[in-house]
Amino acid sequence: MGVGGDGETTTHERRTASTGDRPTSASTDAVDESLKTRAMDEAPVGITVADARKPDMPLVYANAAFERITGYPPEYAVGRNCRFLQGEETRDEPVAEMRQAIEEGRTTTVELRNYRRDGELFWNEVTLAPLRDGAGEIAYFVGFQQDVTRRKRAERAAEHRAARIEREREAQKRLLERLNGVVADVTEAVTRADSRADLERRVAETVRGAYAGAWIGTYDPSAEAIVPRESVGETGGIGVDDALPIGDRDDDSEAPTGNGTAAATAATITAVADACAEQYVHIESVDGDGGDRISAVAAVPLHYGDVTYGIVAVYADATPFHNYERAVLTALGRSIATGINALESHQTLQSESAVEVRFETRDHPLVAFADALGCRLRYAGSLADRERSTILFEIGREDAGSPVDAAAVRDAAEVTPSIEVHSVLAESADGPVVELSVADSRFRDLLEEHGAELRALGVDAASATSTVEVGREAMAQSLAHAVMERFADAELIGYRRRTQRNQTRREFVAELQSELTERQQAALTRAYTAGYFEWPHEATGDEIAESMGIGRSTFHQHLRSAQRKLVGAVVDDGVLRSREVDGHGSN
Repeated sequence: MGVGGDGETTTHERRTASTGDRPTSASTDAVDESLKTRAMDEAPVGITVADARKPDMPLVYANAAFERITGYPPEYAVGRNCRFLQGEETRDEPVAEMRQAIEEGRTTTVELRNYRRDGELFWNEVTLAPLRDGAGEIAYFVGFQQDVTRRKRAERAAEHRAARIEREREAQKRLLERLNGVVADVTEAVTRADSRADLERRVAETVRGAYAGAWIGTYDPSAEAIVPRESVGETGGIGVDDALPIGDRDDDSEAPTGNGTAAATAATITAVADACAEQYVHIESVDGDGGDRISAVAAVPLHYGDVTYGIVAVYADATPFHNYERAVLTALGRSIATGINALESHQTLQSESAVEVRFETRDHPLVAFADALGCRLRYAGSLADRERSTILFEIGREDAGSPVDAAAVRDAAEVTPSIEVHSVLAESADGPVVELSVADSRFRDLLEEHGAELRALGVDAASATSTVEVGREAMAQSLAHAVMERFADAELIGYRRRTQRNQTRREFVAELQSELTERQQAALTRAYTAGYFEWPHEATGDEIAESMGIGRSTFHQHLRSAQRKLVGAVVDDGVLRSREVDGHGSN
């Protein structure tokens, strides 16, 4: 406050004192307007004012935040209707709501998609409110804008997440409906099956109850293929006994054809090959031309340890496979493979099944021997009465030539160092018999390691074809792999599962062989193979005795002992069988 020279208070000082140093009404209005302007200019939200009294309601004010949000400066916005923020992605509903609120003179808040000056879309939350003049008429509309893009994205993400969870819930519900009891049903089918064929039939029918179709196939190592054995429902054109390649395939290889489209067949082949290679469930979509009634195929490998038994192919209709189903199908595959292994073990113990495997090889001493001899060799048996195991072969010419004599046989052995000829029996017959041994014991060793029995061996000048029999598939597949690895030129040309063999005969032979000494069995085998029991004799007792390195009387002694045991076994077995048929038991 100031003071005058005469010591009196001035008029200004009195006015100021009386008002408590507060501004006058006029100055207060000026200050209020300044604060309002600064508040609007510096507000963190976009603020616009539109003149409601002019046509098209142009903007008369836009603050700095509006420019930050939209990219449009006030000098561009003022004089234009705010619809310049709208574009193709702006929905009609929020725009209509703002128009109706303006017509009704009320406040409203909407969210709509607007475009920034650079063309970028953003979510704009707009609140419109009317401003009235002294007469109560609407003079302006003020608009508040907020960029809510982040919030909208978070809401959209939450909606999508909720929708995905709901879809997954529905998918799980459909999955449970589809697979309701299928695992238990398959397990029951496996346990009730009394043969592999019965198991395959039961499994196919059970799986068909949950899917559009299915087939179950076995693995054929010789053809590197899966061969379906049981098929039900929609199977993508794959039929029983079709061979699906699982090894190296080229685009020109023939594929099975049937009632399905090429897309379904191709998807099946791909799924089966991948499942076998990786020992894992593979699912392939069927991208067909509308002709398929199936949408996808799942190939389920049947493997137990290192053994591949085959594949179960399962087909889905309009409802595709869910990721959760892979685990269920994997469990089904393990259950089925375990069942097959159990059946095989039981049948092996009961001597009811075996696997027949055929190999062909060209680089073999016996091939060179047959070539040098100019004859065919046919396996006639094995002997174990020498230091080294020997083999009996019947010799036959490729053409109708003169009989092969012992000299020719030994000459051929001379040019085949790995072959040692021990004797030639029935030399004068059309088909003489040669007893020989092969120095290379690798193949014989593999047979012994895998419990395999040599059933046939045919040799000519081009190749040697061996047929062996193995009790269990696990050992058969192991033997096949071992032979292919050990012999570079070996080829697997046959692989056949055999069931319901005449095991009574084998048990009879095994029991008889256990009664014979090595010498007795050797004498009996040589005599039979060399035609000693034919009339006239194709080989004499002296010849056979000489081949065995024993005297004639000793040979006959061994032979008679073997014959007595053989005849006794046949007679005793026949008497026992007749008693069983008559219903009498032995005391």
